[in-house]
Amino acid sequence: MLNFKYAYLIGAIIFLIPWVILFFFRKDYRKEMIFMSLVIGIGSLVTAYLWWTIDWWRPETITNTRVGIEDFLLGFSNGGIAAVLYGAIYKKRLSRLIKKTNDTGAFNICLIFFFIIASLFWGLNITSFWASTIAMIIVAIYILYTRRDLFLNALVSGILMVIVSLPFYYVFIWLFPGFIHKTWMSQYLSGIIIIGIPLEDLIFYFLFGLTIGPFYEYWQNKRLVSI
Repeated sequence: MLNFKYAYLIGAIIFLIPWVILFFFRKDYRKEMIFMSLVIGIGSLVTAYLWWTIDWWRPETITNTRVGIEDFLLGFSNGGIAAVLYGAIYKKRLSRLIKKTNDTGAFNICLIFFFIIASLFWGLNITSFWASTIAMIIVAIYILYTRRDLFLNALVSGILMVIVSLPFYYVFIWLFPGFIHKTWMSQYLSGIIIIGIPLEDLIFYFLFGLTIGPFYEYWQNKRLVSI
């Protein structure tokens, strides 16, 4: 059995592989990938420290701290992949609707997301899974209500992110037997395991793709058109 201390780092590196492939083959998406990767990477450090490691999971880090470089790497790759996966696979390119960006709407989305999680988690003592689930659903509704043309982007991005996440978990299952049982806080979760993966994580990746997939297009007032 390999040392659990390196499991999270190895899994995070696995997630970088599809990121590198997308970055290499879709030069037109590089700006979007870099921006969303940095935003989600930094955000992952904050959310992991404040919420995820309290009642969802607590993987060992190479620095023996509650959060580490692994959290940034995982968020970095997740953000970039989710933002462009739909357009890259279905051979779409970005086309601007209007020159002015929707900065206010994008800022409101960030505020809504953090306010809902914080209120539910600290105010009502709801677990971080349910708090983030409710927050992401509300954010997705907010985006798609104003940009209904992004519905397919959001839905497919959610499905694709679940598929892309599978190798991340199977590395744990294959190389680190018992890692999921040891790392996930089952006392706060449903305990339901689907194809070897906690149900909550599959739901999270679907909702993550649902919200992050169309976010950049919403913010920049762009749409995806066929190449």
